[in-house]
Amino acid sequence: MRVNVHDSGMVNFFRSTLSYFITFMCVFHKIYWCLFLQLSLSRSTHGVMCGENDKVNPDFINRNPRSMEMLRLARKPQGWDLEASPPKNWYKLHLEQSNRHIKGWVEHHTGITVVSASTHEWSIKQHLYSTTSVNAAENIGRILAQRCLESGICEISTDLEKYKDSSEKVRAFLSSIEEGGIHPKEAFTINERLMQRWFLSAPVLPWHVSEEQVLKDDQQNNAD
Repeated sequence: MRVNVHDSGMVNFFRSTLSYFITFMCVFHKIYWCLFLQLSLSRSTHGVMCGENDKVNPDFINRNPRSMEMLRLARKPQGWDLEASPPKNWYKLHLEQSNRHIKGWVEHHTGITVVSASTHEWSIKQHLYSTTSVNAAENIGRILAQRCLESGICEISTDLEKYKDSSEKVRAFLSSIEEGGIHPKEAFTINERLMQRWFLSAPVLPWHVSEEQVLKDDQQNNAD
């Protein structure tokens, strides 16, 4: 059987042409739908097809004040110059001891108690032999640390360090707080003077702030 070379060449030509045409149509279809979607989105953004849920509120209200505190950009209260202990912190740890109970709590600089734990609570009291012993203070610190972590607080400030040598309960309370994952010192606040020391009035954007450099400067200041 003889095969015409000319006919086989024409068949291959038509096959290649058909494959190219199918590929072109697929690409054209994708480009068409991309342009159509882009046109529809542009119309909706210009108010032509904008619904009630598509409107953007120009005023943004930060409903979580801890966002700026976790970014270390929130201002800390500086207090007055003649104060014995000015409140230069966001969260402060307190411990109260009485003849019958022990209570520990974390207070915001606005005066609001954020987290607390006390031997008044029956869920804690029923597991303690004594509500005023060193063991009770240690367990209160452990429970308070767990509640702080559940609330998103991992750094706090405290004035109880000066009572560690004289009180065994305070020492047990603070050690259990640290073992629970709470750092007993707040981080340094990032401000304009740290990033641009010679231009105090220059604005500072959060994404222009190097946190590692600020922490390094804080460690050097504490060492000095």
